[in-house]
Amino acid sequence: MNPAKFAGKENAASPQPLSSQGQQASMGASVTVTAGTADAMVSAATRIRQQRKAGRSMSKRSGQSGSVRLVGSKWYGRYWRDVPGKETREHPLVILGEKSSMTKPEARRKLMEIIEAQGINKPEHLERALKPAVTFNGIADAWVSKRLPLLHNSSQFITPSRLRNHVRPFFGSIAIEEIRTGTVNDWIRWMTAKKLEPKTIHNVWKDFRAIVNWHRKQMDEPKVTWYPDLPALPDEEQRWFTQAEIRQIVDAATGQYKVLFHLAGYTGLRSGELVGLRVEDLKLEDGVIEVRRAVWNGIEGDTKTKSGKRNVFVDSATIQLLRAFLAGRQTGRLFQSRVGTPLENRDICRRVLTPLCEKLGIKPGGMHAFRHGRVSHMQASMMPGDFVKNQIGHSDLRITSNYTHFEHRQKREMVEKLLSCTQSADLYTVATHAKAS
Repeated sequence: MNPAKFAGKENAASPQPLSSQGQQASMGASVTVTAGTADAMVSAATRIRQQRKAGRSMSKRSGQSGSVRLVGSKWYGRYWRDVPGKETREHPLVILGEKSSMTKPEARRKLMEIIEAQGINKPEHLERALKPAVTFNGIADAWVSKRLPLLHNSSQFITPSRLRNHVRPFFGSIAIEEIRTGTVNDWIRWMTAKKLEPKTIHNVWKDFRAIVNWHRKQMDEPKVTWYPDLPALPDEEQRWFTQAEIRQIVDAATGQYKVLFHLAGYTGLRSGELVGLRVEDLKLEDGVIEVRRAVWNGIEGDTKTKSGKRNVFVDSATIQLLRAFLAGRQTGRLFQSRVGTPLENRDICRRVLTPLCEKLGIKPGGMHAFRHGRVSHMQASMMPGDFVKNQIGHSDLRITSNYTHFEHRQKREMVEKLLSCTQSADLYTVATHAKAS
């Protein structure tokens, strides 16, 4: 028997043809049906069907246990399931197990467990099914209008385009309740086929997950868990400037860029934080720079994170450089373009930093390479982890760890230092044993 032909015991039996005596008896009573009577009968039947359709409620359902049928060597089960946003119910077919491993009562119990796990016999299940389906487009629209304005300027600029190009085309009309791990993995394969970079796929996945979980939070529901098969990220070390490279770049730079690159290398400030600095933020008498804002894409706003608002301590040489650069200025932007607008990160790199690196024979890097270099120098100098974290503006030491790099020379020095410590310990052990004997 083909499992596809298994319709279940829920179907009513088909009407049987009348016998010859029954046919004669039915013919014996003649009924005259006029056109008006026929229309009334059709109208009444239509009303009954509409009432039945509109009357879907748990009070009219006694609960279902499904139906079980042996097909070949396997037990199969069927049950009815309401689907949000759909008028008709699904009638799924599930494999319950092998005939050799379970009896029919056991197969029935397993099917009942499936039905109970889905809550199909509970009133809440029907209530959800009768409500209009909540689609991804619906919750994404709400997220864009309510949550996105509260995020950093960079997120407000980048996220809508990622949603428009990579998320909405796939998930837009799909009901949130129907999205499973398999659906997510189909989406990831779809993006991979579009030749998206692994890093982009990871970022888009974070956007999608954040939006869905934001919606669930508004509904007082727990976060949803999926198990996506994300592509592996390339194992490439982030470009970072060594202390020698930073000195070369600062020495070769001119004008405000000499001070900009010096601050980048000796404070570890983000590019947006640097170009967002004002003269009033410099508390040089205390040796402190107050970081209170950042600029992204020409727009001034909050720092990237709450931890970004911080006081960064600077050394005496940096204080002297800043005083000479200010030349008595008391207000205004610390760095600015010719027309008085904030500097743009892409312009700094394209017009100044990259040409300077090429001229010096240094592998080019962006403004973030200064930040990585500063963290690496502080870590190699054995600065306390919490001090490094606070000065850099990270919320977690694990993030700071990702910014730490070591030169080949430093690695050699550290292993040699370990050797000397080991030898000293061995000598102490030998001396202790000799004294004891």
